[in-house]
Amino acid sequence: MVCVRFSVFHEAEFLYKWLVRKHKHVHFKKDEKGQEVRSALQENNTVCKELVDGCFHFIMKRKLPGWIAGVLKHRYYYKDDQEIRRVIEIGQEFEASPPQSLNIPPISFYLKSAVEEFAEGKDVILFDELSVQCLQSVHEILVEYTGILLDEYKQEESYQLLLHSWRDRVQNKDTGIQRLHLVHQENQLTYYYDEGNPIRLSETSLYLHQYPDDSVSDLPLDWGLTPAIVHAPDTLLIYTEEEGNSIIQLLRNVFEEKAIVKARSEFPFEMS
Repeated sequence: MVCVRFSVFHEAEFLYKWLVRKHKHVHFKKDEKGQEVRSALQENNTVCKELVDGCFHFIMKRKLPGWIAGVLKHRYYYKDDQEIRRVIEIGQEFEASPPQSLNIPPISFYLKSAVEEFAEGKDVILFDELSVQCLQSVHEILVEYTGILLDEYKQEESYQLLLHSWRDRVQNKDTGIQRLHLVHQENQLTYYYDEGNPIRLSETSLYLHQYPDDSVSDLPLDWGLTPAIVHAPDTLLIYTEEEGNSIIQLLRNVFEEKAIVKARSEFPFEMS
């Protein structure tokens, strides 16, 4: 019989509960030596695969977040618990759905390899020793991995600040425009004044100079959201058949209660 031995009860309990959902031949034992999670199967004096998988799962879920937090605190000097928590969440999101645009070190692959290497040929895995060995084997990669997560957090933070500045403009800047109409069709955005005239780039440029602020100073005139943010109407009427479209969602996020979504068939003017 092969087993994983823990010095901490709740760690042994976590592994046992995770394993027992999938494998009935797993047992839990507590004695003066500590806590053990055992498999009733034997595979040529080698630790059973489900125990190795369980240890890897435990390290990814319970150990890796703490290691990332340690790197943030001692390598990058982050102290705010909320910021640290968000960086860890970004890492979990990346593990669930790796972004194609980033070259992220496959930390899970290296950790899985470290667990398998440590467990090979053993009848008893001392989990404390396994954890130390895994951390030592991936430490350099962990620092690089955490740095990438931190960069992503900083970009996210900058994006949120930008969104806040746009919200502040559309909520508080009085440009004198009560309503704008926006038609969304085949990824094209066309804006109209309340009289039915389409908005031209030159008119958006004029408003940009008449009602300037830092939140819009660098916006390209031909970007689809620029007319809405620059003109900052009291109400933005959006006509679309794709309410879940990311651009529409962003506009609703910026304008909040000032954005009203309608079916495209409700557009009251002739489209140019």
